[in-house]
Amino acid sequence: METILITGASGAIGGAAMRLLRERGYRVIGTARHPKNDDLWPLDISSADSINAFVKRLVKEEVHLDGLLNNAGTMQRHFGLTTEGFEQVLATNYLGTYALTRRLLPLMNPGAHVVCTVSLTCNIAHLDRTLFDTDLRTYRQLGTYADSKMAVMLFAEELHRRYGDRLHVNVTDPGVVNSRILHLNRWYDPLTDLLFRPFCKNPEQGAHPAVNALTADCDGQLFRGGRHRDIPRRWQQPELARWLWDETELHLKDLYPPFMQ
Repeated sequence: METILITGASGAIGGAAMRLLRERGYRVIGTARHPKNDDLWPLDISSADSINAFVKRLVKEEVHLDGLLNNAGTMQRHFGLTTEGFEQVLATNYLGTYALTRRLLPLMNPGAHVVCTVSLTCNIAHLDRTLFDTDLRTYRQLGTYADSKMAVMLFAEELHRRYGDRLHVNVTDPGVVNSRILHLNRWYDPLTDLLFRPFCKNPEQGAHPAVNALTADCDGQLFRGGRHRDIPRRWQQPELARWLWDETELHLKDLYPPFMQ
């Protein structure tokens, strides 16, 4: 039985993806920051200590992976820092995705699928070499979220370039899904709930592109709705992707064992 790992499986999309994959006969390991039952493994994707402990458990239990869905994510109204000093949204959406994926590479079977969750907000991202310099003054709720998702996009592109001979790497955009992340803690949230949420996708619809990406033998594709296509050219920035990969490793090198090269 093939084994797939899903981060953020207590959320709407992650939970739906777990159900769909189990219905197809996969063994699914789901994670959550605060699991409410034994069906989920504890993992705080924004914490190096939590990631290291989680990988140690996988190694101890001799788990080998055929798929990884990097689904966990957050959008925060206010600026905040993790215990390691990273901006909270970047740490959760991008740094944790980078660190966990790279730590899991030795546990992935040949031909395993890695799927990273991106967003339509990549279209408004302004990611540059100041990514790690976000502070209280420059933090923007939607803009910082968009930049973090664009960082995930570039990470997936570079992962494909470096490991495409042994992994399938794709990205998924669930679209606008009726989930907790739509709640922006703003005065207009009740209006959004009344006028906008009824037209959003349900969690299962949002999970289908990720499930399709995890089970398709293709690479470098964006899965959205019931289709997949080449990653939009405007999202392809190979030089910036290479810089981001190396710069991220420098920022994380003291928090993790040496990453697989």
